[in-house]
Amino acid sequence: MNNKLLDYFNNIPEVIRLKELKNYIESNEKIINKFDEIKNVQKQLVNAREFNQINQLKVFEDEYKRLNQELLDIPFVEEYLELMNYVDQMINSFVKEVEYQIDKKING
Repeated sequence: MNNKLLDYFNNIPEVIRLKELKNYIESNEKIINKFDEIKNVQKQLVNAREFNQINQLKVFEDEYKRLNQELLDIPFVEEYLELMNYVDQMINSFVKEVEYQIDKKING
């Protein structure tokens, strides 16, 4: 059953395209560096929020927006992020349905 399910998901066109884009992105140092920069700014944003550093928070928010836009301007990145979101939602929906069906069988 696991292999059938895995094969099913691996053959969904969106998953195939997501894998293609992931390979492209992971082989592109410029893109990897942009993702790393964004992760670092996100960490700084969280810390600024946690310690109520309002001035720093604004600086980090602006930096995050700028870096995010630079990332989205790189070919295929926006498509990759949209597909990641779509596939994630699809998997979450599937998991919820499985949980519902199991609960229904157990609790009648």
